[in-house]
Amino acid sequence: MEKTADEVKRLQSCINDLISVLALAAIWSGSESSQMLGTLLDSLLAILRLDFAGARLNHSIDGSPIEVVRLAQRQHLSAQSQEVCRALGPWLSGDQTASRLVIPNPAGQGEVAIASFSLGLQDEVGVLVAGSRRADFPTDIELLLLRVAANQAAIGLQEARRSGDQRRVAEALERRVAERTSQLTAVNEELRRSERYLAEAQRLTHTGSWAWRVAGGDALHVSEEWYRIYGFDPEEGMSAWEKRLQRLHPEDRAKWQRAVDRAIRERSDYEVEVRVLLPGGMVKYIHIVGHPVLNASGDVVQFVGTSMDISASKRAEEAQADLAHVSRVTTMGELTASLAHEVKQPIAAAATNASTCLRWLEGDTPNIEEARAAAMRISKDAKRAGEIISRIGLFFKKGMSERDLVDVNEVIREMIVILRSEAMRYSISLRTELAGDLPQVMGDRVQLQQVLMNLMINGIEAMKDVDGTRELAIRSQRAENEQVLVSVTDIGVGLPPHQTDQIFNAFFTTKPHGTGMGLRISRSIIESHGGRLWAADNSPRGASFQFTLPAKVEAHE
Repeated sequence: MEKTADEVKRLQSCINDLISVLALAAIWSGSESSQMLGTLLDSLLAILRLDFAGARLNHSIDGSPIEVVRLAQRQHLSAQSQEVCRALGPWLSGDQTASRLVIPNPAGQGEVAIASFSLGLQDEVGVLVAGSRRADFPTDIELLLLRVAANQAAIGLQEARRSGDQRRVAEALERRVAERTSQLTAVNEELRRSERYLAEAQRLTHTGSWAWRVAGGDALHVSEEWYRIYGFDPEEGMSAWEKRLQRLHPEDRAKWQRAVDRAIRERSDYEVEVRVLLPGGMVKYIHIVGHPVLNASGDVVQFVGTSMDISASKRAEEAQADLAHVSRVTTMGELTASLAHEVKQPIAAAATNASTCLRWLEGDTPNIEEARAAAMRISKDAKRAGEIISRIGLFFKKGMSERDLVDVNEVIREMIVILRSEAMRYSISLRTELAGDLPQVMGDRVQLQQVLMNLMINGIEAMKDVDGTRELAIRSQRAENEQVLVSVTDIGVGLPPHQTDQIFNAFFTTKPHGTGMGLRISRSIIESHGGRLWAADNSPRGASFQFTLPAKVEAHE
C-alpha cells in the first residue's frame, strides 16, 4: 500500500512537471528565439534538477547559429558558458542520440551524464542538450519530459521563426512602401517642377506643344502656350483645337493640308510655315513641325509636334530686308554720277555708230557691208546699256530673298562693270583672278551683288586719297569643305588700329558721312547664306575682306 502511494506521488510529480513543460508555450509566446531558449533551459534546470542545459539553433536572422547555456546555481561560478559550449560541441551540433552518455563535467568537477534531443525533424531547427551528475540520469520520465520539452520548443521556435519572418517581411514591405512613397513623392515633385520649367521654356520661346489623332483629328494633348499663340482661352479646352484651322490664313490652309497629307502618305515628319489671323485682325507667323507615331502595321495614327510663333523674327527679317534696300538705294544714289557715265558710254558709242551707218548709206554707192557692221555695233551698244540699266534696276527693287544657283564669277564681273567708272574716277585699276572651275552656290544674286559692291566701294574709298599705285584685286577660288572663297583686297589706309573687331558692329564707321551699316549688312547676308565674312590686314598696307559660301547647299535663313 505504501509502495502504491509512492508511485502515485511520483506520477503526480511527473504530471505536474509535464504540465509545467507544456505551459512553457504560453510563457514564451511572442518572445525572441534566444529568450525562448533561456526560459526553456531555466525551467528544465529547475524541473529536472540538472547541472546544466544547453541549446543550439542552426540559424538566426543574420545567418549565424545561436548557442545558449544555463548552469545550475550549485555549479561554481568559474565555469563559463563559452567553455561549456565548446565542450558540448558534438551534441550541440546534433551528432549524438538521446541515449545516456557520460563525459567529463564541462561545468565543473567529476562526470556528467548527457542526453541530447533534436529540435525539429532531422535537426533542422537545432539541438537540446541536458546534463546531470546524478547516477540515474536520465530516467524514463526525464527522457519523456525532455522529449516533450524538445518538441514544444521546436514548435515554438518554428512559430517564432515564422512570426519573425512575417514581421520582417511586413517591416521590409513597410520600408519598401515608405521608400516607394517617398520616391513617388520626389518623382511627382520633380515632374511638377519639370512641367513648370517646360511651361516657362515654352512661354519664353513662344513654342506650344501638341498631339493629335489622325483618325478624327481630335487633340490628345495641347499645352497652355499653344492656346496663347492661337489666341484661344485655355478654358475652351479641346474645342479650341477644332477651331484652329479656321484661324489659318485662307491662302495657307491648302499648304498646311498638303504638308500633312504628304507626311501621312510618306510616314514622315512635316514642317510648314503658315499665317494665323486673330480675331482683332493681328497676323502671326507660325512655324509648325509634326512627327508621326506609327502603329504595328506601320500606319500613321498620331502626330506630335510644336507650333512656334516666329512673328518677331519674321518682322526682324522684313526690317533687315528694308534696311538692306535702303542701303542699296543710298549707295546707288551716291554713285549716280559714275553710273550715269557708265550708261552714257554705250549710248554715245551707239550714237557715233548710227552716224557712221548713215554716212555709209548716203553715198552714191552705199557701202552695205560697212553699214551692216555699224548697225551691229549699235545693237551691241544698246544691249550693253540695257544690261547696265537692268542690273541697276535690280538694286532698287524691294522684295524678299529669292535663292537660286548663282555663278559667283559672273556676279564679280557684273560689279566690275557697274563700278569701273567709279574706280577710274580715282585712278584705281581693277584686277581679277577668277578660278575657272568654281562651283555654283545657292544664294540670292542681288544680295551677293550688294556684298561685293559694299566691299569694293570700301576698297575704292580707302585708296582714293593715298599716294602711289592704287589697285583693287578681286579673287575667287575653291576652298575646303566644298566652299567658294572670295577676297577683295586694297592697298589703302588699312583697318583702324585696335578696332578691327568692331568694324562689323552696327553703326561703327571710320567715314565722315558713313552709316556704319554696310559691313554689318554684308556679314548678315553672308551668314544667312551659310558662309562667313572676315577682315585682315594686307601686307605691306591696305586691307583684305574675305568671305566663304557653301557650294550648291541651301543656307538656313
